[in-house]
Amino acid sequence: METAHKTRYPNVDSESFGHGRMHYFIDVKKAVNDSHFVLITSSEKYDSDKYYRQTVQLWEEDLAFFVEALSMVLSRMTSDEGARFFDRPEMKVVLDPVGVLALPEKDRPREKLLALGADNLSNAELLAVLLCTGSHDLSVLDLCEKVMKSVKDEPSRLLTRTAKDFCKFRGIGAAKAGILLAALELGRRACQPV
Repeated sequence: METAHKTRYPNVDSESFGHGRMHYFIDVKKAVNDSHFVLITSSEKYDSDKYYRQTVQLWEEDLAFFVEALSMVLSRMTSDEGARFFDRPEMKVVLDPVGVLALPEKDRPREKLLALGADNLSNAELLAVLLCTGSHDLSVLDLCEKVMKSVKDEPSRLLTRTAKDFCKFRGIGAAKAGILLAALELGRRACQPV
């Protein structure tokens, strides 16, 4: 068995929060090959001033997939059907819903699409169905309204945008940019004569 060598990688960014005995740390670090990785560490303090730590390491190329998967799981957990995941009432309570969850169900883009059809949604609402989530300070609808405003609410102008262009919007990373580019390409191909 090889011995692990502890290496100190420089921090690019960090965030932490805690609740009771638990503390969480999110660190973005730069590796020796100039790639980046994220360390998510949970630390639980015991009465004897000892800590139990667990860390997950995510490499740069996997981060977008992790964020998308986490967003999907959290979205399902906070929906009405997701309430069954938790037994403790304090985890079920959403005191102040934000974003799409603050909207009446009939006005949420996905539900509206299924109930009324895609032709009854605005351009921003159609984008919101694709992206699913916004950022911590923007709902998915607000984010998509910004994207559509940047192209003067003309969907055909989205075809000229690149992944880099989409990633300039806070809340859109590589995974979401890829989803948009794939959907735009499918739409373009669908309009070509057979």
